[in-house]
Amino acid sequence: MMRKNNKLVAIVISLLLFAGLVYSIFTITQTKNNYQEPVIFVFPDKQKLTPANAFDSLLAQKDSIVNGFFNPGYSQYKWWVYVKISNQLASYLQVGNPHINKIRIYSIKSNKPILVYESGDYFKFKQRTLNDPDFWFKIPNLTKGLLIEVDKKGESLELPIRVVAEKEMTQYLSNQKMAYGIFIGWMIFLVLLNFFLWASLRDNIHLFYILFVSSSAFWLIANWGLGFQYFWPNFPEIASKARPLFSTSSFIFILELSRRYFASIEKKPLYNSFTRILQLLLLLLFGTFVISDITLTSERIRFLTLSAANILWLVSTLTVLFFIITSYKKAKAISLFFLAAFMALAIFIFLIILSQYNVQENWVFFINKYGSAIGILANSTILSFGLTQRYNYYKKEREQVQQELTIERSMQADRLIQAQEEERSRLARELHDGLGGLLGSIRIGAFNKLKQDALNQSWLDAQLSEAIEDLRNIAHDLMPVNLPEKGLVAILEKTVARWNLSNEFTTHLNCTINNRYPLAVEAGLYRIVSELIYNVKKHAHATEVYVSLWEETTNQTITLLVEDNGTGFISNKSEGIGLKNIRYRVEYLGGKILIDSNLKGTSIVIEISGSKNPLHAQ
Repeated sequence: MMRKNNKLVAIVISLLLFAGLVYSIFTITQTKNNYQEPVIFVFPDKQKLTPANAFDSLLAQKDSIVNGFFNPGYSQYKWWVYVKISNQLASYLQVGNPHINKIRIYSIKSNKPILVYESGDYFKFKQRTLNDPDFWFKIPNLTKGLLIEVDKKGESLELPIRVVAEKEMTQYLSNQKMAYGIFIGWMIFLVLLNFFLWASLRDNIHLFYILFVSSSAFWLIANWGLGFQYFWPNFPEIASKARPLFSTSSFIFILELSRRYFASIEKKPLYNSFTRILQLLLLLLFGTFVISDITLTSERIRFLTLSAANILWLVSTLTVLFFIITSYKKAKAISLFFLAAFMALAIFIFLIILSQYNVQENWVFFINKYGSAIGILANSTILSFGLTQRYNYYKKEREQVQQELTIERSMQADRLIQAQEEERSRLARELHDGLGGLLGSIRIGAFNKLKQDALNQSWLDAQLSEAIEDLRNIAHDLMPVNLPEKGLVAILEKTVARWNLSNEFTTHLNCTINNRYPLAVEAGLYRIVSELIYNVKKHAHATEVYVSLWEETTNQTITLLVEDNGTGFISNKSEGIGLKNIRYRVEYLGGKILIDSNLKGTSIVIEISGSKNPLHAQ
């Protein structure tokens, strides 16, 4: 219960810290005193308008967008945007979408638009005014408005526009870059952490996690335009296809990650055939993006390619959800981690979609710029925690399987030994009652028949008496007939007395056991004592043997100590079948054995459980 509470507390603290991080970034980047959201008017170019005609059409527009954010979604044509400028101070116009294919800005003089700026993804990065991924334009003094021509035909269009005072530019851009650094730095940390886990554990699931997070990080870098700024500034064709490239690779790796995540470490990943086909289609899509030049393709081809990509990405997402659902019953905890990771990403995707419906809130720009990063960061972080929980889960699963296997083996051993004991008992009874009785009858009959031959009578009587005694000893060794009735102490006293009659060495017994134990325990101890005394006779050349047996009633533990003054032996190197059998019986009884042997003799201490279930007592 305490462990569950600790986990809950850890989850709550993690959520609060993450929420605090997001709120801090929101507060820093959305400080209202260093930017303005202008009023804009938009008009679709369905007839290839000239700038002058477009300007006239916009002046006739009555509906405006007051928060500077326009998102028509997929666009088949260009858009014209008129921005009303109310601030007369030195300012910059920011178009916060670095992925516009072509953008032209016109200054209005005498009600005529004059081209003053041209850039876009189809041009080299150096054509942008500032060394920043977004499009910036210094607003001329006393300008009442700017006309913007936006060309992103055949793709989805988002157009966030802000006006930033020149004196606030340094702080504004610093805040933005700090936000970039936080997200990218955290993802680098996750990559390095899992790289060390991969290097130490040699589990390739961490490699695919690294590839997934790296692809997601490069998608963010491309989405923010940082890739075009720092990595491929002279290759506009890469800037146009970097996002779908890294998005496709992310889905390839998340499919591989998820199928391995829900499969035990010792087993093959799930659903090989289907996921391999889906990954092959994604690879073909990836290759299409690599070899094609989006800047030269028609809007129709571009639309069909991106539509096919969206379908494959959707199928991949549904496949991952299928993995989660099918694995939920078997592995609830780790399935919830994976589900939470994708729910975190889905929440911010939902907010991004919601922001496209002209929501008049100041979080719209923030969500469109940083929402994907927050979702991916939450997704990657939760997945990283999920990987650690996965090891704990499968470790417990292996331990449970191992425990069940141990119990099954113990039960098999129990049945085997029980069958052996029953067979020994049966043979002992037959020898004692059957053959022993027959020899006794023969002895009496022979004694009567040979009354006239005293010499042969005496010889035959001695031989038969010895045979009967040997037979009784054999029967006793197989299974003391009276063990269930008389108990272990009485049988050991009888056994020691029999050994002392042999005059080979003196055996001393000190037994302080007062309780009765299950027959399996008493029979096992009897056989261990008998085997140890027999080993002394066979190998030790001892003159004294001490057998001590006592019990601890508090924990139902029985301790056996057997000592001799013989020649000793080297433990584990000169063990014969007898000592190996003793070790097996001790293990069967859930006990432990300690052997100390030298040239002055041997001491063997055995401690076992006297419980009714000795197989499981450790």
